[in-house]
Amino acid sequence: MAPEDKKHRDSEEKEWENPVNPAMTTDERDKEQLLRQYKEAKRRKDNLTTEETKTDNRN
Repeated sequence: MAPEDKKHRDSEEKEWENPVNPAMTTDERDKEQLLRQYKEAKRRKDNLTTEETKTDNRN
């Protein structure tokens, strides 16, 4: 591999959409996916909490 190719690839890899805060994406699909994941995690937590409450009430 020529040194020129390596320099070119390194500069491509360092490009970020938002270099100040890479976690904050501008792509709407990413935001929608995070929202779905949040709702699913909350549903699972609520489901576990409900199961624990049912078990505690039986004793």
